[in-house]
Amino acid sequence: MGARITALIQLSLLVSYFSSAQQVVGRISDEETNEPVPFAHVAIGKVVTISNEAGEFMILRESEADSLLQVSFIGYEPVVLNVSKNPTYNIKLTSSTLSLSAVTVLTGDILMQHVFNHLITNYEMEATRLTSYYKEKLITQDSLVYLAEGILDILSPPNISGGTTKISPLRTRKVVLQKLDPERATMMSGHAYDMIKSSIWRENSFLSKANRKHYSFEYEGKRPYQKHSVYEVSFAPKDNKGYVSGKLFIEDETYAIIKMIYEPKTNRSNFWDSVKWTEEFEFINGRFNLTAVSYKGAFSELGKPYEFYSLLINNSIITSTPASALEQVMDRKDIFVEKADFDFTEDFWSGYNFIKLTAEESSF
Repeated sequence: MGARITALIQLSLLVSYFSSAQQVVGRISDEETNEPVPFAHVAIGKVVTISNEAGEFMILRESEADSLLQVSFIGYEPVVLNVSKNPTYNIKLTSSTLSLSAVTVLTGDILMQHVFNHLITNYEMEATRLTSYYKEKLITQDSLVYLAEGILDILSPPNISGGTTKISPLRTRKVVLQKLDPERATMMSGHAYDMIKSSIWRENSFLSKANRKHYSFEYEGKRPYQKHSVYEVSFAPKDNKGYVSGKLFIEDETYAIIKMIYEPKTNRSNFWDSVKWTEEFEFINGRFNLTAVSYKGAFSELGKPYEFYSLLINNSIITSTPASALEQVMDRKDIFVEKADFDFTEDFWSGYNFIKLTAEESSF
């Protein structure tokens, strides 16, 4: 009982703290084409987010001491701006002038050996307490079937342990525009549990010590990113025990994977026709932390095609997590099934970081 009261007090303080934060909004686009740049990384201090599919973003500035707005995307020059008193920005990204030529002495295998040797020093090892934004939606023939969003309180165990992730929804909302069958409704209960642990640490991952030998890694060249650059490495199965193909982007100074895009084979699935994952990392508190994960899956039912999307953004990451936090996060897997609001105004998220819905998503 005491732990529950403590959790409620801390949650009250958390809400009060974020409600006083300054909201910074804007749009990110390509300088030459004026096309939006979706999924660009945006950071102020230790708070991170991404732009939506229309290039729009919203982020909270927690302290006046956090005076710099940083925007970055692979292939573009980074943008760093001082946060003003009227924080609305129209940010134009320019293609980087950094050479993309390959370094011939490098190979995919050499680079990946550096990556594996630096895992313990590059990535966060401790338990983390996260305040995260989560969204999932189901679409058929360009028509929205289902949309749900939530702000989640997450306790993620240390990456090198087999502990259990705990998630408690702080605020959720959803809309169901077409009737779902019972099996589909059960599936739509929140996939944050599947997304919070990176492929770097999953036991059955293509990057695990047991499985990496089943893949070939090819060095593709260098690409610009932030103040440094990244090595681009493609990978694919080299025997019948491999089941994933994709690309890795590895920072040249640290040998840390800062982005991965991969597609598992779906011939093992009796449900999905195609699947695509993206994971991205940011350097926070002296280590690289998983900050953005997206999932896209396609399936068909009675000859009708469906696409399922989910997105998890770990906006606030606290790495000094006391043992008492295990009792404070009340685990609940049915994130949207039990209760969710139907309030799709932006005021609904007051005090929290969120991803703006696009015009298409909010047109219902």
